[in-house]
Amino acid sequence: MKKILLFSVLLGTHTAILAQGQFLDTLYANAHQVLSLSFESPIDKGITGSEHFTFGFNREIAENLGLLQAQKGRESNLLVRTLDGNLYGFILAYRDTLSELHHFISTDQQIKKPLQKDGTGTLEKDTIRIPPDPKPDYAQNCQKLLERQGSFHHIKRQKGLRIRMAESLYHGDKVYVVYELKNRSAIPYELGQLQLLKVLGTQKRKASYQELPISPLYFHQMPKVIGSGAKLRFVVVYPKFTLNAEERLQLKVLETHGSRNLTVKLP
Repeated sequence: MKKILLFSVLLGTHTAILAQGQFLDTLYANAHQVLSLSFESPIDKGITGSEHFTFGFNREIAENLGLLQAQKGRESNLLVRTLDGNLYGFILAYRDTLSELHHFISTDQQIKKPLQKDGTGTLEKDTIRIPPDPKPDYAQNCQKLLERQGSFHHIKRQKGLRIRMAESLYHGDKVYVVYELKNRSAIPYELGQLQLLKVLGTQKRKASYQELPISPLYFHQMPKVIGSGAKLRFVVVYPKFTLNAEERLQLKVLETHGSRNLTVKLP
């Protein structure tokens, strides 16, 4: 009942926004690819207008990452509320093949309150409070890590690509990880997604197998394209995490267009 009530309220807001001429971005999804959405604040609520679109997020521990998939059908919409109180709305549509597999959602994309007139008939400014940028120290810390000559581990070579990962550096409640990606092939490599996941169980027992993405907080100098013969280093910042005795880490590197994907199982 609470879920239905929440959707009714959000749907009303969505209709009002469209009536005021504020157009929503369209997200495309299908059943065989996962579209991931990273918000600047952890997700509090998320709901789709139709059952053939599914939006999943961690309901036990607040995280920034949401995953969208869809069965073929008519367009719908997605409404997401984050813990900082911001509300986001999107149009959802089915597409057989996705050109993008990850979207970073900034606070600039939140649904805006309409401008209202004060007692003198003057339009008041938007009163939505945008939280301060939480990343002022991230770039500086990441740059220092890139300037260090640290050793790399967990090397994986496949399909003309090589991914290397340095030891994790814990700083407060954040984890900094330096990656190095080299393209040994003659074809440029378009980096679609880089996912760090907690893995529980084995794929042989699908009923108990579970992959839980660790939501990134910040990407520093992460490339979109790695040219032929090029080698690039970048840093990803994650919230501090722990593993229990039955969990392990897994890294996935996915190409935007193509099948040159790497999976690295970390001890």
